[in-house]
Amino acid sequence: MPAAGQPSSGPDHFAMALYYQRVADYNNALAQYRILLEENDAGAEVHNNLGLLHQERGNTDEAIREFRRAIALDPSYVKAHNNLGVAFLRGRQLDDAAAELKVALEIDSRNIESLVNLALVQKAAGRTAEARDLLRRAVSLDPRHAGSHYNLAVVADEGGDLITAVTHYRAFLRYGAVGYPDLAARVRSRLTTLETG
Repeated sequence: MPAAGQPSSGPDHFAMALYYQRVADYNNALAQYRILLEENDAGAEVHNNLGLLHQERGNTDEAIREFRRAIALDPSYVKAHNNLGVAFLRGRQLDDAAAELKVALEIDSRNIESLVNLALVQKAAGRTAEARDLLRRAVSLDPRHAGSHYNLAVVADEGGDLITAVTHYRAFLRYGAVGYPDLAARVRSRLTTLETG
């Protein structure tokens, strides 16, 4: 049985769209998604992925529309709520961002991405203690999640808690250095400053 958003016969436009999106060939990815839309074969995942495609190209309004379409098709689609929250965060619509991310966490209270993103919203709103608590919760749920460690380190560093910052910068390097080489270089530089300063 084909996955949601895939036609039952002929070319697998959904798989082709994912491939093109993964290799950053946005025009071909968009063309494949448009075929799915024209064939009325666009489920929540197609709209969510279209939203991501628009977001990557800086089309925030269109991204928000697509994430909302995904949610209308599947109100329990955590990824779409999370992605909509991120789009609102990028647009500095902090209340809307927090609301979407809280919906995502109501659906899946253990969703690490939504916890980290809600922490970023709280940090942007000046609620550092709430951000720190959310990041600690994310680390406790998944001690190997590099993004949780990095963001917790930054919050601690900015708040002057250098011991916690060093601990979590090191954890970020342990779990995320390979996946985030540019960020890892900056973290190593910051650690050198903190440890020798």
